[in-house]
Amino acid sequence: MAWAYWGLALFLRNSGCLLLTVSLLAACHRDETPSSATAHPHYQLGNAWHGARGWFYPHEQFTYRATGIATREVRMTDRLTADGEAWSANSMTGAHQTLQLPAIVTVRNLQNGRIVTIRLNARGPDSPGRIIAISPKAADLLGMTSDTPVEIVEDEAASHQLAESLNGAPAGDVQKAPVGEVQAESLSDGSKQTFGNSPLPAQTVTASLAALPVTWQQSMSGPSGLYVLLGLFSGHAAAQQVALRCGGQVVRAYDGAGLDWKVRSGPYGDVAQADAALDQTRACGVDGARIIVE
Repeated sequence: MAWAYWGLALFLRNSGCLLLTVSLLAACHRDETPSSATAHPHYQLGNAWHGARGWFYPHEQFTYRATGIATREVRMTDRLTADGEAWSANSMTGAHQTLQLPAIVTVRNLQNGRIVTIRLNARGPDSPGRIIAISPKAADLLGMTSDTPVEIVEDEAASHQLAESLNGAPAGDVQKAPVGEVQAESLSDGSKQTFGNSPLPAQTVTASLAALPVTWQQSMSGPSGLYVLLGLFSGHAAAQQVALRCGGQVVRAYDGAGLDWKVRSGPYGDVAQADAALDQTRACGVDGARIIVE
């Protein structure tokens, strides 16, 4: 299945720079959390879903790392997110097409070097030209004024912890089984008393997700070249065929999963040009292409 390739991370070399944490005090504003929805946070993977130009196939991946174009989340009024959270424009959250939910990732704006940590809790965006949708608050902290090149790195430990603690289900009632009966008989008057034949009181398991701090970090800006990734391949010959058919270039890929070659087209001058090139990929028989930044 071709889409299996797109769950694989594209690796960028870390800059190794010192990060400066900047905390922002929340200003007085109206929270847009829907009041009519009852939150029930839970682990969610979900079935394949159809986007604007093709299918997305969710799968577990805890070491995700990729580049692409980020966009702002649209307002989700009176709705819960895919993992059962109440959506808020002021939360540090976002949407991803295939990662398990919830997941913790850092997003770096490759234009100005700002980094935010968010919790992915929704599905989207529906366009293969956008790799992630970010809440309005997180987008503001990143300094995003329009769709922006970003790098996404998953926090493996934190994402594993969420998956294990939520255990794949909404909150529910768990009742312990009754303990065994024990009868005691008085030696003086022969009276009897039974102990332990009643179940213990029911315990309610409550799943909750703490809000992430409204902070950003300053790092270095990243690569700026916009390309369309046409595919990842284990063999050079297969990659070369796609490159000849679609006008791309074959370059080495270092994904560590046996896919040693990638085909990409570009670079493109801006996001609009990259979008136009992405739209043309279906004409040469390629499904699942996406925009990357290198």
